[in-house]
Amino acid sequence: MHYAFYIEAIRPHCLSAMRSIEYLADYIQMTNQTKGDFDQAVELSRAVLDNLENLVINAAAIRRYFWPVREGKHNLHSERGKALREKFRIGDDSPLKDKRLRDFLEHFDEKLDAYLWSKPITGHVIPYYVGGFPKSGGVPLHVFRAYYIDVGVFESLGTRYEIQPIADEVMNIAQVLEAS
Repeated sequence: MHYAFYIEAIRPHCLSAMRSIEYLADYIQMTNQTKGDFDQAVELSRAVLDNLENLVINAAAIRRYFWPVREGKHNLHSERGKALREKFRIGDDSPLKDKRLRDFLEHFDEKLDAYLWSKPITGHVIPYYVGGFPKSGGVPLHVFRAYYIDVGVFESLGTRYEIQPIADEVMNIAQVLEAS
């Protein structure tokens, strides 16, 4: 009976992430069809990055149900996480298990402060970027948000996430939700 409540708690995060996955799949299909020969307008780059960030944020929100931060009284939270992982067929090798995902996004304001104020910012400063992995030529590179199409990696403030494994796990969770 309790399972229905967890499904309803996970569902909106999963649906939002799935919308972003669909947007990104359309974008990738377009880049493949044009072999990268298209006008990468500012709006398009930002939309791609917004959808990547939405995917990662919602994946982090989903993660908390499967790997709670605290065990809870009488291991309540730990047992819930274990039961949900079994029900959703999520293994310990899941890309969602990476605690960095949740910590980075939940404490993003603090990470941004530390990144900007911990050392002088010199070199190339890139607020947003979508394209192939850049070659800096030895010059420091500071990226706020980027998606490296050629390697499928989203980067923010020096933290990188391989997107395909995260998207695959969210899609697996979505399939279980549909069947529930």
